[in-house]
Amino acid sequence: MKIRLYHNILFLIGFIYYLLLPLWIVVQGAFGDYPGMKSVYQYFSFDYVLSYCIIVTIFFISFYLGSFLPLKFIKKERSKPSIDLIISSRDLFIISLPFFFLGQYTIMANAGNLFQGYLVEYDDGFMGTISTINMVFLFLYIYSKGKLNVKNYFIDLYLVSSLVEFSIILLGMGSRMYILIPCVTCTLYFLDKGVISIKKVLVGGLIAVLFFLFIGIWRLGDSGFSIDSFLYIGIAEPVFTWISVESMFSSNELPLIAMPYNFFSSFLNFVPTLLFPNKAEFIQPITLNYDNPFGATSLLVSLIANFGILGSCFVLFLLGFFLTSLRLNGRTLFTKTYYYCICGIIPFQLFRDSIPIVNKMLFYNFLLFPFLLFSIEKLLCKKSIEVSYDENNS
Repeated sequence: MKIRLYHNILFLIGFIYYLLLPLWIVVQGAFGDYPGMKSVYQYFSFDYVLSYCIIVTIFFISFYLGSFLPLKFIKKERSKPSIDLIISSRDLFIISLPFFFLGQYTIMANAGNLFQGYLVEYDDGFMGTISTINMVFLFLYIYSKGKLNVKNYFIDLYLVSSLVEFSIILLGMGSRMYILIPCVTCTLYFLDKGVISIKKVLVGGLIAVLFFLFIGIWRLGDSGFSIDSFLYIGIAEPVFTWISVESMFSSNELPLIAMPYNFFSSFLNFVPTLLFPNKAEFIQPITLNYDNPFGATSLLVSLIANFGILGSCFVLFLLGFFLTSLRLNGRTLFTKTYYYCICGIIPFQLFRDSIPIVNKMLFYNFLLFPFLLFSIEKLLCKKSIEVSYDENNS
């Protein structure tokens, strides 16, 4: 069975949507009278367009060089069965229960903030708690679905129902990004397993795009509708994110190499707030000058500010190399689940959220946290299910 490198496709989608589309929109001078667009055109200048195009092209090549390099070392024989010790359905249920009840309590305690769009003040604590719980259920659901010949339909129904519930809550608070992650992850899993076809994915993707555009218009609280407003909602996310890129190019001499103080200090974000309540004060800010009036910080800004232009090439090379190596050599159910989940953040969150948020998703929510939960479970229960499955059916 041919192995699909889904991360390559998802990175291309994010690259076009967040780094190429905004430049094209701004060069065309489109949507100038719409809300927020004055901030976009405030920093634009044709002076840096050429250097911008060169840098993003080099970054693009760096990622795909790293991604395709491991293919040189892939073993030809992958038919040997693999033995994996996995967590039972009962224990998955036990692991998830504290998070389920915490989620229900948090929802009830913040009932006044539900489904209000932009009409209520943004609550970081509420949204952060629900989004983290949602990611836990996403990991557990994909993990549960991957257990061959060990199915428990009650557990699957419970996990997917919880995932849908928390996703709807997040959507009601206006958080589309944390909804797209489960959508992309589950789509990749079912596509990889042959449950759905590429044609169905394209049709479903189109329906999802239209749905999120309507949600965007609803969040604005504007009852008026036109084709232009519909298109504006579609391009607003990447174009507003691109303000951080424009302002960085217009306000700084971009370094070739930089010290990643923001990157290293962002790992403090892994420490629970209960144990380290003032941890945000110790996370070093990005030193380059840039503006992000709508909150999003482009991947380009995060990379160059932390690593410089040349350092960013190396980091993107490593990222591509890591993702392909994980895809080709991840033989346990845990590593396969991890691959699907981190693919979910690539096309959107990777390109528009800051380093601390992306790091927490990559290394904490989808790696350290599930690993810690599963390790504790195995130590306490001292039992698991031994499952043999074919690598070619992964």
